[in-house]
Amino acid sequence: MRVGVTGIYASGKGTVCAMFEEMGATVVDTDILAREIVEPGSETLGQLVNEFGSGILNDDGTLNRRTLANIVFKDSSKVAIINSITHPAILQRTIDIAPENAPEIFMINTPLLFESGFDAFMDKNIVVTADRSQAVARGIARDNITENEIEDRLNNQISLNEKVTRADYVIDNSQSIENTRRQVISIWKILTHGTKTG
Repeated sequence: MRVGVTGIYASGKGTVCAMFEEMGATVVDTDILAREIVEPGSETLGQLVNEFGSGILNDDGTLNRRTLANIVFKDSSKVAIINSITHPAILQRTIDIAPENAPEIFMINTPLLFESGFDAFMDKNIVVTADRSQAVARGIARDNITENEIEDRLNNQISLNEKVTRADYVIDNSQSIENTRRQVISIWKILTHGTKTG
C-alpha cells in the first residue's frame, strides 16, 4: 500500500512519517529522491543546467538547491518548468521503491503530493496541518532560510484548505507531540486493520 503524506512547508510531515515508521511503515522521502536524481552527471541535472544555466551549480558541480529555488519560486512559469523536469524522475524512483500492491505500507513523504499529481498513484493520502506561523518558524529554524523564502515556497503550493479537502486523513500537528502521535496510531489501525479501534 502506498500512502501519500503531505502538508504545507514545515508542517511536520517528517515527524509524522517517523511515527508511522515506528509503527512498521517504510518511509520514502521524495526530498531525498529529489537530491539523488540531480547528482552530478545525471540526466536530470543536465536538463536543469540547460534550462536555468550553470549558475545553479556549486563549484564542485553539485546543484545549489537554494540558488535554484530563489530563481524559480518567484516565477510560476519557471516552477512549472522545473516540475516538468524533476517530477517524472522522482515518481519513477518512487514507484521502483514502492511497487504497486506491495504487502507492506509505504509512507510517501512528498511536499507536492497534489501539485505533482502523485496522489493519483497512492492508495490513500494524508495531509499534515499546522498553523502557517508555526510552519514559518519551524522552517526558519530547520533550514536556515528567511521568512520571505519560505513565503515564496508556500505561495507556490496549493492552499492548505484545498489539500485537506482532497485528503483521506488529516493529522493536526499544531498541538502537542502526544496529540499528533494519538492521531498517527488511530490512522495506522485503520490502514492495517480496515476499522478504527481504540
